[in-house]
This record gives sequence, C-alpha cells and structure tokens, in this order.
Amino acid sequence: MAANSTFNPNLIPFDDTYILYDSTDLLSFISAYFSLIPIAILVFQLSWFITTREFEACIMAAGQVSNEILNNLIKIVVKQPRPTSFGDSFQNGTVRSGYGMPSAHSQFMGFFCMYTGLRYCLRWKGLTACKRVAGLITVTALAACVCFSRVYLRYHTVDQVLVGFSAGLCSGSSYFLVVAILRELKIIDWVLTWRLARVLYVKDSCNQAPITLKEEYEAYRLRLERRIKRE
Repeated sequence: MAANSTFNPNLIPFDDTYILYDSTDLLSFISAYFSLIPIAILVFQLSWFITTREFEACIMAAGQVSNEILNNLIKIVVKQPRPTSFGDSFQNGTVRSGYGMPSAHSQFMGFFCMYTGLRYCLRWKGLTACKRVAGLITVTALAACVCFSRVYLRYHTVDQVLVGFSAGLCSGSSYFLVVAILRELKIIDWVLTWRLARVLYVKDSCNQAPITLKEEYEAYRLRLERRIKRE
C-alpha cells in the first residue's frame, strides 16, 4: 500500500540557513559557511548572556535586530532585485523582502564591525594596543569574508554588498552613540534596577567593573586556597 504523501505548498525553506552553492566548487562551499557567520554571532551573543548575564549582550543583540528591520525597510523602498540567477521567486511568501538592495548579511556585518570596533577602541579597558589592533583585524576579516561570500554565491551584486556594508557602518556608529548617551544619562543603570533584571542577575560589569581573565583566575586560586586551608 503506497504511503499517503501530499505536497504542502505552504512549506518553504528557512532562508537564514538555506544557502545554495556549487557543489563542484570548493570556494563556493566555503562561502556558504561564511554566510552563516551572522548566525554564529547571534548564537554567541545569546550564549554570552546566558553564561554571564551581561547586559551588553542584550544591547548588541537589540542593535542587530534594529539594523535588520532597517535593512528590510530600505529594501522595500528601493525595490532593487537580486542578481538574475535567483529570478523573481526568491523569498516570495516569506516575512522577509525578496529584494537585494542592500545586502542584509553585509549590513549585519557592517554594524557588527563598527559597533565592536568602537568598543575595542573606546570602552574595553585594559587592552594593549596590539590586542586592540588584533581585535579590529579579526572583526574586519570576518566582515570581509561574509561580504565576499554574498557576491561569490551570486546572492547580491557588488553594489548591493557595498551599500549594505556602508549602511551597517552608519547604523553601528549611530547605535554606539545612542548607547553611550543612555549610559551617561544613567538610563541603563535604571533598567538594571528592574525586578526582572534582579531576578535574572543581569549586570553590566564588562562596562562598569571589567575583570580580566588573569584577575578572574587569581580570584579562583584565592578561593581554592581558602577552601583547602579550611579542610
């Protein structure tokens, strides 16, 4: 007896992870993984908050979401199609726009590159000049890999990627300024007094009372020595 299998026309791929690439091209295969870097960053931010309860992780994630909304609004206004290799059906029937200008991945990485770079330079205390430069090179390299992958996989044109990355740089710097103003006005400190923040043990130590790995290790050794003495 044949199995009763009917096609559901409402089933569509989750396009954030659904990436088409040329199986005969190694660089195309690698580029597909490059395109997943934004998702890895979001997973990192979520993991960072869960393990440390640092409010900065929520601030960065909120900025990325706002940046994504801005990207979709621009796409709807500009209405520039993607490269012809994807036709007119790409992302139709989804909550996201199927247009290509500007590239969402590139704008995501532009935001991440600018916001994180400004944190390295202006807010991350105790870093040497070499570590700051290494951090900037790392985030820039990640952004370059993602931007390259979007063009190489033909999801976007060069112009769409450049505009997207530039828009991300602008939104990242603007968001960093807004967050800095909120800190100066003590609004973030006020948010951390909310009952929910206290219940979840949310803190802002990476900005107000940063601790290095060395300091954390020394504190651990001190606690360990005290425990051994009591035993």
